[in-house]
Amino acid sequence: MKKLSTVFIFIIIFCMMFDQVAYAAESGSKQTPGCIRYSDITESIDEYIKEREGGLASCAVSVFDENGVIYDGYYGYSDIENNIKADENTVYEWGSCSKILVWISVMQQWERGNLDLDVDIREYLPEGFLTKLQYPEEKITMINLMNHNAGFQESFFEKEDGATTDDLYDTLEEAVRACECYQAFHVGECTAYSNWGTALAAYIVERVSGTDYISYVHKNILEPLGMEKTSIDPEAKDNAWVAGKRSELKCYSKTRDSFEDFGECRSYVILYPVGAVMGTLEDFSKLGMAFVSEDCPLFESNSTRDEMLKTTSTYADTNIAKCCHGLWVTRYKVDVVGHSGNTCGCTANFVFDPVSKLGICCMVNEAGETAFTQGIPGLLYGDITEREEYKNVVITEDADISGFYTMKRSIVTGAAKASQYMGGVMPLTRNDDGTYSMSLFGMGLGDSRMVQLSDHEYVMTGNGESTYMYYNDGILEMAVMDLEQDAENFFGFLASYAFIIFGIICCVVLLIKLIALIVRKLKKSDKKYTSEEKMILIAQAIYAVSGPIFALFIMIIGNCNYAFLVISAILALLLGIVSLANSSLLAYNTNKSGAKGWKKIKQYIWAGLGGSYMIFILFMELYKFWTL
Repeated sequence: MKKLSTVFIFIIIFCMMFDQVAYAAESGSKQTPGCIRYSDITESIDEYIKEREGGLASCAVSVFDENGVIYDGYYGYSDIENNIKADENTVYEWGSCSKILVWISVMQQWERGNLDLDVDIREYLPEGFLTKLQYPEEKITMINLMNHNAGFQESFFEKEDGATTDDLYDTLEEAVRACECYQAFHVGECTAYSNWGTALAAYIVERVSGTDYISYVHKNILEPLGMEKTSIDPEAKDNAWVAGKRSELKCYSKTRDSFEDFGECRSYVILYPVGAVMGTLEDFSKLGMAFVSEDCPLFESNSTRDEMLKTTSTYADTNIAKCCHGLWVTRYKVDVVGHSGNTCGCTANFVFDPVSKLGICCMVNEAGETAFTQGIPGLLYGDITEREEYKNVVITEDADISGFYTMKRSIVTGAAKASQYMGGVMPLTRNDDGTYSMSLFGMGLGDSRMVQLSDHEYVMTGNGESTYMYYNDGILEMAVMDLEQDAENFFGFLASYAFIIFGIICCVVLLIKLIALIVRKLKKSDKKYTSEEKMILIAQAIYAVSGPIFALFIMIIGNCNYAFLVISAILALLLGIVSLANSSLLAYNTNKSGAKGWKKIKQYIWAGLGGSYMIFILFMELYKFWTL
């Protein structure tokens, strides 16, 4: 009997060793879609990062497949000044990768029969919850929220950057109500990435599950996966260890010659389900492996995961996948699904190939970083230009798509509409070689280049990032949002910057006039201003005050509260009324005074500028003010 037991144990050990050897052999010959052997992944990533280490603060990267972790690597420093290297206990912020947990939660509730993805979401909300619908007769479904095409423009009040603990609300319901944004588009009209729409979905999960979102995610996602070093709460109140480790992380921004130290740079996300998660790389990769494992621990049935990975939105009228139940599709040599994220001080990315089951998690302590979080996936998954459908392609529609594009993910109507022109534009210019660059009035904006892949299809590359775009009738579609070519927006852009620049010029002119006045006083000159000259001074003063303040207003619009916006709108209206009255009186006096020549022309010009001020204020700040 003992001999049989010994033989049996020997057979088991032999089988286990054989499996390990077989897997090692398979891994040695197996290749990523980018034609890198699994056995060479470590070396390839090491070389990639070493070539770019001058732009690295820290980077944590995990590569895995259905059999487990293939490679974990930690590079650089979580605190450069104190020479503290990044390691397995370094805590990074997920940013918008947090949305993955929202969509998993939605699919879990769908699986349990508590949620129908195709019914109007108002069935799951309190009566009258949505107060800013422009098209209340149109049905909004959970699929619309997942595809970010429910029609919502950006929210004024969610404060993606700069929020403090004082800005946080006690409940998710309060936060969603306070940050509600205007429905600017028809349902399904366009893709416009919406933090608020995702937070609304998380609130619906609370409603149908009967559990607050933080508790729900811990019980249904983090605990089953053993993610003990991850926090959901915006202040990390749900995990003391994570809170302590996050305070040790320093965040940076790469400048031309050095790193700008942002310090701890915490992001207190008001709509916390959409961007407040933080944790270690090991925990992040546990979530990733759950998607590619043979038996998905996130759901009761693997069929739910399969359903989640089905396409829910495409580019224009094609079958090219854009989104899969909240997970974005990125087109490399193969299609991968996942989500990226940014906060004030961190960048993260999670993607996986549903076919090869190869997944990547990458986290850095730099805001808006792409060389590593986007470049490493590009290294392993291969370049989009290597896809079979683009080999030997004949482009029959070589149209020039140069123009001024504005992003649908912006404040496109209502107060502070002009804010879309501060970073929400993409001017494209065609180069002699047929590629496109981002440039405005001959000035280049960054190093990105866009090339045509086939009829309607383009890819923009730069600093490790590769962005697929589809052009159709004046619309450039990206995964997360559409861009529109519109002459009206171009004139709005010019008007906004002209208003600011002219205001600054008026500041300089008034300063010169003040110096001249002081000199005349010192010389005891008896020269006095006429009533018309005083009116011109008033017009110049209004522009001098308003131009720089308008620029500041637009820059901080995302961090304003409702009271601030209302007060600013009232002051702008009062200045507009004063300007209109002053310009009308100036025009009347000029007509009555009999002034001639340049003096008359100058007075009429300033009368016109005073009236234009009121028009600008009405259309650029007060237009549809109620869409707040």
